[in-house]
Amino acid sequence: MSKGTKRAVLVGCNYPMTQFRLHGCINDVRAIRGVILNFGFKKSDVNVLTDSPGAPVLPTGANIKDALNRMMNKAKAGDILFFYFSGHGTRIPIFQPGQPFRQDEAIVACDLNLVTGRFLFEFIYLF
Repeated sequence: MSKGTKRAVLVGCNYPMTQFRLHGCINDVRAIRGVILNFGFKKSDVNVLTDSPGAPVLPTGANIKDALNRMMNKAKAGDILFFYFSGHGTRIPIFQPGQPFRQDEAIVACDLNLVTGRFLFEFIYLF
């Protein structure tokens, strides 16, 4: 078992007041938070972003990227990093002349900005 710090970013988007509204994503984040706290994560090392009423920091595209970057910048060798997202996902076309059609996957933040699979891959790869 790792002796490093366990850090997490948990994101839940219910998209209230939009045509894309979901009903269980914030509950998913609460449940996952409970599970990881039982596995040795400290409350202070778990960053929760939801679009629940009165949330201090909304899970906008920029805030999700910022939370992931802050987690990565604090990380040291031996740490365990965990990212969890509950909300909408989508696919976006990647157009490259002369190349076959491809798509990238993305998660949809509460402001409907996308966090692409490419960003997440680069985030993991850099770590």
